[in-house]
Formats: sequence, C-alpha cells, structure tokens
Amino acid sequence: MIIVLGDILADYAIRVERLEIQPKDLQRVSYLALGPGGACNVAIMASHLGLSVCALGEVGRDLFGEIVLEGLAAEGVDVSRVIVTPDARTPVANVLVDGQGEPAYLGFPGSLRVMELPAAWRPLISEAEALYADGWVDQQEESGIILEGLRQAHSAGIPSFFDPGPGNPKIDNTWHTTAASLATVLLATEDEARRLSGEADPVNSARILLARGSRLVVIKRGMAGCFLLTESDLHIAPGLPVVALDATGAGDSLAAAVIYGYLNHFNLQTLGDLGNATGAAKVLKLGTGHNMPTVAEVNAMLRRFGSQVKLADSSPAPERTHSNW
Repeated sequence: MIIVLGDILADYAIRVERLEIQPKDLQRVSYLALGPGGACNVAIMASHLGLSVCALGEVGRDLFGEIVLEGLAAEGVDVSRVIVTPDARTPVANVLVDGQGEPAYLGFPGSLRVMELPAAWRPLISEAEALYADGWVDQQEESGIILEGLRQAHSAGIPSFFDPGPGNPKIDNTWHTTAASLATVLLATEDEARRLSGEADPVNSARILLARGSRLVVIKRGMAGCFLLTESDLHIAPGLPVVALDATGAGDSLAAAVIYGYLNHFNLQTLGDLGNATGAAKVLKLGTGHNMPTVAEVNAMLRRFGSQVKLADSSPAPERTHSNW
C-alpha cells in the first residue's frame, strides 16, 4: 500500500483564453471541472499505474469533502482512514489555465482541525510500501503532520517521497529542509532545489541534498525533462516535445511514475523515460483528478518517442530492469 499523506483538497479547474481579467470583464470558459486535487492527483495517478493507494488526510463534512472522498474512491484509492471533521471546511484550489496551458491558482485554505499526526496513522505508515507527501500546508502546525509521517517512515525503513513545491507564501517554509533530509527520494524543480540547498547550480544543488540524506534526487525541469542523481550516478532525461494543453498536474504525474519505478527497481534511464512520458501524457489532457493519464496513454507516449519501456495494461506487473542505486 502506498500512503499519500495530507494535501487532499478539491480542484475547481477553469480554462480561459487569457488571465488578464479585470473587474467587469467577461470571458467565456472553455473547460470547467470540479474534482479531487492537490496530492489527490498523485494518489490517482499511482492508482492508474496499478499501485494500491491509501489517502491519509482530513476533509470537512461539506460538498467539497464529499467530492474529494467520492472522487478518490471512484479512482480506486482507499479513503477509509481519511478524517471527516463535521465543523471543518475542505480546502479548495481554483485553478485558472490560460490559452497556453499555464495555470494560476486561487487557494481557499479551508478550516481543518487535525494539527498532529493521529496515532492510528502511525502503524499504517510503518507497514506501507512507501509514503508520499508534499510541502503544501495552509497552517504552520500542519507541517508537523508531514514531518512526523516522514520520521515514522524513516525509522521503519519505508521509502518516502517528498515534493516541497513552492510552499505556502503565508507561512514559514523552512520546515521543507528537514522534510527533504528525511525523504528517501526528493522531487524538486531547479528553483525549489536552489531554495533548499542554497546552491545555484542544479547538479551541485542535487549533490548537496543527497549528502543530507536522500538516496535519489529528481530535478524537474518542465518541458526540458528532468535529471536524476544518486550518490554514484547521474542521468539526464530530455523532455518530450509536446504542445501542452494544461500543465497542471504534470509534476504530480511524474511523482507517481517515480514512485512506481522506484518500487519496481527501475534504473535511472528507465525511471527518467517513464517520468517524462507520464508528465507529457498529462499535459495533453485538460484538468487533473479524474483526467490523470491512463496506462494506455503513458504507453502511447513512450512508443511515440522510441522508449523501450512498456507498462503492462494490467499493472502493476511491468517489464523490470535492474536498479543501479
């Protein structure tokens, strides 16, 4: 079972021609969807890849909480351990995507009540195949939940994956540095890695982060692809030239693919191919949540760009390759 910890929320996605909206402007919307968002995207993509996934988090007993829980369950994600708090309000992200496929976000933080890792979640993390968490929290106290979850996984020898993201500009994000050092695998953009390491060069930045405790650092470079660094190896995975309809969720797709590949002992080249193809398959689709790529769509992208990697349609039984980390 893969545990996805925290950051479960609703996404209200809208596609507009341009984002320069002024008072009294009127623009037609070409796409509108409401469904699970945030780390739910990683959970859904991992489920699409055939992994068994359980979400640990909190929602309110409101319409948005129902949409999140029902949406995750419909995608095969276990939501039985999600805490539903009657007097809480579920966070919502309003995602505005322009004509070039680039998103902007308007976040409603909600009013969650759980501010420490529940005792009932600890054994679930200790017995999991892997733990995933990201760096987005709406209240400073919520960071302790992620840190304790990562510590629990670390002490139990469970592989953990952490994506700091840009962080919440309303709170102190220095806790990301501790979280990154606890994670087995760190996924970050060049800017995020620079912020964590204090080093401008992305390769040197990744090396610093490896020295702090991670076994694998994946630097996400958008359309330029990614590079993957371990203590003994570096692989540059060039991006795939596709025209993005919606870049939202591309990093979440890549994260789920990295979890899948890491657990199946893929080498760095195979892992990079799969991550890039999964991200590229996502940007060809509008929205996230229920519109995360399928295995068939990922395989089509892999074939399109000549990769030898192929996922079994009945995942999780791919053709495995030897790991070199």
